[in-house]
Parts: sequence; C-alpha cells; structure tokens
Amino acid sequence: MSKSGSITLTPNDIVSNSEVGEVKLRQKSAFAVQHMMAAARFSRQCGEVQKENIEKDLGPFFDEQISCVSATIMLCVASLESNINEYLSEAEKLFPNISKPARDQFIALLEPLSVLDKYQKTLSFKGFSSFDKGRDPFQSVDAIITLRNELVHFHPEWHDEQERHNKLGKKLIGKFEFSPFMNETNAVIFPQRFISHGCTEWAVESCIKFMDKFAVLNEFESKFERFSDRLVG
Repeated sequence: MSKSGSITLTPNDIVSNSEVGEVKLRQKSAFAVQHMMAAARFSRQCGEVQKENIEKDLGPFFDEQISCVSATIMLCVASLESNINEYLSEAEKLFPNISKPARDQFIALLEPLSVLDKYQKTLSFKGFSSFDKGRDPFQSVDAIITLRNELVHFHPEWHDEQERHNKLGKKLIGKFEFSPFMNETNAVIFPQRFISHGCTEWAVESCIKFMDKFAVLNEFESKFERFSDRLVG
C-alpha cells in the first residue's frame, strides 16, 4: 500500500492534462417588472406633486402631473404586453403537454391579436376559464388600455361636443378619484379631470392584479411579489 501524501498541481498541469472545451453563457432580458417599477415611480411622483399643491389653484405644476399620468399609463400597458410575450417566449413551460409544432402554430396565430386577446386565448388554449370581461381586474385593465390608446393616438375634440372623449370618460367613472383641482362644472373627465394620483394608483394596482391572476391560473409564481416595496404607486 502506498503511503499517503499530498499532490501539487500547477495550472499548466491542469491545462496540459485536461480536455478543454468552450463554455457559452446565454442571457435573455425581461422588461415586464422593469416597466411596472417605472410606472410605480411616476405614480409616486404624481402623488407628491398633487400633495404639495393641494391647497393651490391650478397652475404650472399640473403640467408635471400630466407627464406623470401619461408615463404611468403607457408603462403599465408596456408591462402588460411584455409580460405575455415573456410567457410565450418560454412556450415549453407555458404549454408543457403540447407538442412544439402545435405550440409554434398557436403562438403564430396570437401574434396579430390585441394584448388582452393574447391573455384570453392562452387561457382558453390551456383549457382554463378566461377572465370575466364584466369584472375586475379585466374591466379596469381594458379601460387602461383604451386610455393609453387615446393618449397615444389623441384626437382633439371641443369639450362641449365630445364623442370619443366622452365615451372614455364614462368608462373611468367610479374607477378612481379624479383631480382635486377640477370639477364637473369647469372640466371634462378626459382629458382633464382624470389627471390625478388616483388614476396612476389605480392603473398600477389593476395591472399587477391582472398579471398576478394570470400567473396563478397557470400555477406560476408572481413575477412582481418580491418587488412589492418598489411597486407601490
């Protein structure tokens, strides 16, 4: 039996006596959480501006609130769109019992659909119940997407001859507290009275609830829960 002892290996010994292979690391970025954290930040900023000026007449600060509200709404919808695309990018996890050709064909069919249809069709494809369109969080998220679309593709209207804007305004009634700086006698809901911290809080909370519910229905963990301290609107 040989005596026990220590063996010393140098880096040169390891290289010369080992089979060296190439290791590649792959990365994939996701933005659903990042978009929502940015939305929450703009929402908090909106609240700070509102609180600081609550006793004042309408003034230049309202321009900052408009910016914060617009940014919050657009980022909330960006998070919704990124979220479903992230799930679909890992189709083998989302549809574990479906063949790859069937998955690929289904995802191709989803591509031209609206963001809410993508969520609904995915649930149906898996045999799950879709979101109830007449209840929250679907109803609020649908209003948020409509609000985003009207901001992005804005159509000016006379306030005393509203059509598109009045239709959207009615969808927002009862969803959140309107601006404390305006009332129904001197302003219209859209595009004036909806500018408020109440609007941004509602948008952030509603979209997170919607995406969390989608995760639960698919038996996935929430992407947002561990960032809850940074997602307060």
